[in-house]
Amino acid sequence: MSDLSLTTLSNVAASSREASARRQESNPYKRRRILIVDSVPDMQRSLGMTLTSFGAEKIDYSGRIADALTKLTKHDYDIVLCDFDLGNGCDGLNLLDEARGRNLIKPSCVFILLTGERRAQRVTSAAELAPDDYLLKPFTGELLRQRLERAMQRRAALRVLDEAILRHNYLVAIEICKRQVAARSPHALEFMKLRGMLLLKISDFAGAKALYMDALRIKPVPWIKLGLAKALLGLKEYDEARLLFEEVLADNDQVIEAYDGLARLQQLNHQLKAAQQSLTRAVALSPMLVQRQQQLAEVALLNDDLDAAEQATREALELARHSWRRVPGHYALAARVQLARGDDAAALRTVEQLRRDLRDEPVAGWMANVIDSQIQLKLGHQDSASRLLDEADATFAELARELSPEAHMEYARACHAQGRREQSETVLRELVRNYHDNEMLLERIGTLFSAIGEDEQGRQLISESVQAVIELNNQAVAEAKAGRFDAAIEQFLRAADELPDNLQVKLNLVNATLTLVHRQGWHEEYMRRAHDIMLAVRDMAPTDGKFQKLQVTWRQLVEKLGKPQWAL
Repeated sequence: MSDLSLTTLSNVAASSREASARRQESNPYKRRRILIVDSVPDMQRSLGMTLTSFGAEKIDYSGRIADALTKLTKHDYDIVLCDFDLGNGCDGLNLLDEARGRNLIKPSCVFILLTGERRAQRVTSAAELAPDDYLLKPFTGELLRQRLERAMQRRAALRVLDEAILRHNYLVAIEICKRQVAARSPHALEFMKLRGMLLLKISDFAGAKALYMDALRIKPVPWIKLGLAKALLGLKEYDEARLLFEEVLADNDQVIEAYDGLARLQQLNHQLKAAQQSLTRAVALSPMLVQRQQQLAEVALLNDDLDAAEQATREALELARHSWRRVPGHYALAARVQLARGDDAAALRTVEQLRRDLRDEPVAGWMANVIDSQIQLKLGHQDSASRLLDEADATFAELARELSPEAHMEYARACHAQGRREQSETVLRELVRNYHDNEMLLERIGTLFSAIGEDEQGRQLISESVQAVIELNNQAVAEAKAGRFDAAIEQFLRAADELPDNLQVKLNLVNATLTLVHRQGWHEEYMRRAHDIMLAVRDMAPTDGKFQKLQVTWRQLVEKLGKPQWAL
């Protein structure tokens, strides 16, 4: 063979390698990590083979929600293909809800549901849990490719937000969105929407109002009006918020979040029948959210509409059974509704179901005793009722930090029913002091006092407790403003000991610590304690606006002082 022939063959081979490399480089699946969730192994294999033929190389498989969530926790997925029917009462919407709620999927991740025709209506009706797309079975490989690549193109623009969102750095994400809009990105509208949603998420209602007002001057479209209404609600500009929610619904009566907003306003204004109507409409449009079913049940119970309350609690329990959102409070409300209906046997079955479903959780056992004590009291079994409540009393202090506000309220209700009025008031007073700035919770506590016939006492207790926290906080703030940071920190520490669940006291303590360190230099003990608080708050309330700002200040300070080991 001549040298020319050898050279020609060499060039052809090189060209072939380059062409192959270009194909691999342009292959949108090569570097994507994909999760297939399907309870049928044959479907897993079939989908895997199809994706491999597209050029995918990193494919994981799961047949159950629990396993899928474990994989989502461990790995950073670009695509999730999920069957709707996952068995045992679970479905793909449950997985999507949990993955988003636990911040396990990044903004650029594509989530596609695969469903049979009879389930398609349920998928498409759940607007709030909407996947990027859904495919009706059976479908061709080519149709899957088209839908995937269309969704990937839409989501690719959001890749700049992935790290910030996954790390709960919402202020960074908001700034990225702002820059994208200013740079006239082809996806500027999507970034504007996201910026507004993030501002609302961290409760920067003033910032959200300014954004939506500016957008409204350009074009008064429904999503802008809805966002502005939410911002006004957050700013307690209730009349303007109500008008906007109603305007949104006049334009389109399918906007679920507008009904939610109206219901919240109506509850704050003690218009409980109107609130029930709003929530009923929202549930009819999108019945898949546990929390909304729970809200409807609570309002219906207050309205003495026991049929509606029972149906909503049944739906909430069924939705929650296979969800991370299942909590003892769901069972407690169901039992309370059953007792109100006079169905004591059903209430006892609910308690047993709670003990069985959550048997490994101490809080669930504690709550079961609290509920059971009320059932036994109604049945006339005074000794049993007293013994069950005594058992709950014995572990209350130990479990208090793990109990939800709803659990504290249930306990206070049980104490009052058995004549332990002082204990009931103590529990509610501490609840108010720890959540003194939670307007909706204070409203619910006031409603509880009304239900037990102590309306005036309740108003006084709430007012005095809130004022006591404000004064406690103000004393420490005054020390900080005077430059006495050590004294301020000591004051905040005492307040934090008194109010272990008060988020704002915790964050004020961190703020005072950062100011002291900024002015006086590094303080190991103070910063270690502040670091523990910041980690706890990031788990507990990562969207809190004050926490978000302190997170930025924290990172700037530890970088300036050369303490990377203390980075959050």
